[in-house]
Amino acid sequence: KLNYRLETIQGGLPKLTEIAKVFFIPKEGPNLLALQRATQEAKRLGFSSEPQQINETIYRWNNGATPSTTLDININTGNFHLLYAYENDAEVINSQDLPANQQAAQEAKNFLDAQGLLTADLATGSAEFVYLKYSSPNNLSLATSLSEADFVRANLFRADLDGLKILPPNPKNSLISFLFSGVRTLGRRIVEINYNYYPIERETFATYPLKNAQTAWQEMQGGKGYIANLGQNENGNIVIRNVSLAYYDADQPQNFLQPIYVFEGDNNFIGFVPAVANQWTE
Repeated sequence: KLNYRLETIQGGLPKLTEIAKVFFIPKEGPNLLALQRATQEAKRLGFSSEPQQINETIYRWNNGATPSTTLDININTGNFHLLYAYENDAEVINSQDLPANQQAAQEAKNFLDAQGLLTADLATGSAEFVYLKYSSPNNLSLATSLSEADFVRANLFRADLDGLKILPPNPKNSLISFLFSGVRTLGRRIVEINYNYYPIERETFATYPLKNAQTAWQEMQGGKGYIANLGQNENGNIVIRNVSLAYYDADQPQNFLQPIYVFEGDNNFIGFVPAVANQWTE
């Protein structure tokens, strides 16, 4: 069980808005043309082979090269994961000419733009960067600086909506990320892409009353919150430094983009509590 203590700058819980918009997220259902659409998408990404069906919605393409690159596409959503088998490429692992942060963000956005995937909220959204060290057989761990790193991951986030951040299930790992190596050859520069994006209907929303911060704090303490990132808090004693509102960007299809309370603490702790007043969510 986690023990929580509140130690914010203002000495208590902040006064936050009492209402917020809930936005509609259109759902892509199964579609007879889904595989055809995914095949077109795979072609644009440079894969022309016949795909292998992994499950009901995921199909896998392979470029047949050595080392190979695989592409998994969810045919209903168009979301995809691309992975180059970089562990079999010594030059990629040992090359340290990594892009600087802004360069990596720009290259990631250029890639999305070329695929027709750079939506306005990603184009104007922020990016965060993680430096990673490689160890065999296939392990990436945090590096302390760019000069020590073998790879850099660019996490892309959507622009704020209605003055609130849009946060994924773990804000330390965005739903759209690019892993860069120090090699400049096409196909070996970006060695992994996660693309998980659901469009938000910004014009279709309803306004709901929110529970107050006190109620959300009690729910967090009572174990009703969602631990987005435990961080380095193995001892279970959590000190909360900041409480804010945000929107929750799920990694699975949802009907709505909903507001959440965000509890940020020492040692990278992040917890979420749904913010819409309970009587409206029953």
